[in-house]
Amino acid sequence: MRRIRFSDLSVRVINITFNTRFILARACQKLPPLEWMVDKMFFEGDDIQVLPRDAAIKNYQSGDVRELEVNAIVPTYNENTLVPSQVLKEMIKRSKYHFIMDNCICRTSNNCQDYPHDLGCLFLGKGSQRISSKLGRTVSASEAIQHVERGQKAGLVPIIGRNKIDSVWLSTGPKEELLSICHCCQCCCLWKMTPNLPEDMSSSFSPMEGVEINFNPELCNGCGICAHETCFVDAITIINGKVKRNQNDCRICGRCVEICPRGALNIVMHDDAIKNSLKRVEHLVDVEQE
Repeated sequence: MRRIRFSDLSVRVINITFNTRFILARACQKLPPLEWMVDKMFFEGDDIQVLPRDAAIKNYQSGDVRELEVNAIVPTYNENTLVPSQVLKEMIKRSKYHFIMDNCICRTSNNCQDYPHDLGCLFLGKGSQRISSKLGRTVSASEAIQHVERGQKAGLVPIIGRNKIDSVWLSTGPKEELLSICHCCQCCCLWKMTPNLPEDMSSSFSPMEGVEINFNPELCNGCGICAHETCFVDAITIINGKVKRNQNDCRICGRCVEICPRGALNIVMHDDAIKNSLKRVEHLVDVEQE
């Protein structure tokens, strides 16, 4: 008789119930006991950063994107030379353990039509070595970095941090031993339910440290491209022919910046953004090499 692993059961449950997450999120808003239980089981201790896509960070002078080493001296005259994915690459370099999932559970469960199913999550930390080999494989640091670069080329938005739900469904042990790096699409991301969650739960999913969006209303013609199926947390609306961005809901993923045909939106990344972002991530799980 074939033995069923916990992760096998988890995958089946997620595939069946994935699109009910919005209903559950709204129920948590209305029922405090349910909110407490769901938070305790799946979200307690979470701290997840949404990193803007590298392509959304532009050099205003030359229009190009240039990557620097984390420890390099950043020119004070130009604060847009760093790229967010450096946070991912630095954490990968520090980690002894790297595990790549064969498939994205979100895109597979939602039968995504626009982005690759086989670009799964990347996990760092000791807990990653407890993930079933049926779901993915252990890789080298260089392979993990290539995976991050592939996510950028596919048009996906990276997120990094402690995501307790991953340690639960993958049965990896203590949440402190697993760091999640996901590449998310606007149509299938688990966190698309953020606007429906209670504030205490949704606040654990937040923008990268040290980035902000600037909006020039004079350049906006109200075309609405940035508002229609672009923002995965529905933070953008068009009012009286102009963009209205809800700053509390926006996670600064950069999709609107990339898609705007008139350059009305720009992301500013401050020169200490990489350092502050790493400081926020590195204490979440011990990924230092032994």
